[in-house]
Amino acid sequence: MASIKDLIRISDYEWEIPRSFRQDMRVPVRIFATRSLLEKVMDDNSLEQAVNAATLPGLVGEVVVMPDMHQGYGFPIGGVAATRYPDGVISPGAIGYDINCGVRLLASQIPYESAAGLLNNVASGLDHYCPSGVGGKGAVPMSENELDQVCRDWSRWAFKHGYAS
Repeated sequence: MASIKDLIRISDYEWEIPRSFRQDMRVPVRIFATRSLLEKVMDDNSLEQAVNAATLPGLVGEVVVMPDMHQGYGFPIGGVAATRYPDGVISPGAIGYDINCGVRLLASQIPYESAAGLLNNVASGLDHYCPSGVGGKGAVPMSENELDQVCRDWSRWAFKHGYAS
């Protein structure tokens, strides 16, 4: 596990775990935080998870960790990584999928040039129709029994109720 002594201090607010820290790292880890924030996360696995994330295939640049970092599900919450197509990966653990954090991924065969003018509308629509956050209310209110049915039937439920085609 990385400790403060393993970090290279770049500035008062920027630190790095170099690629040489562990043999399987593909890229370094860049951390944006004060020393006191770093000391607070030494009790969880945030930095170890960031190093693990630096081993993912297709990474571009560095794995970046924001000041709000905390232990996640394999990838630290507050971590960011870019990967390239086709050998990269998508890690839902990086966005805190347990509360959804308002992050969306949309794959399409539509060329960027054709969709560029519509992206704000797409983002607004996703935000409106996809509930996110702890305790947030979505556009589809339902009872606990109805939620159980959704979990059993998945897309068939959405189709039956007019939310899919």
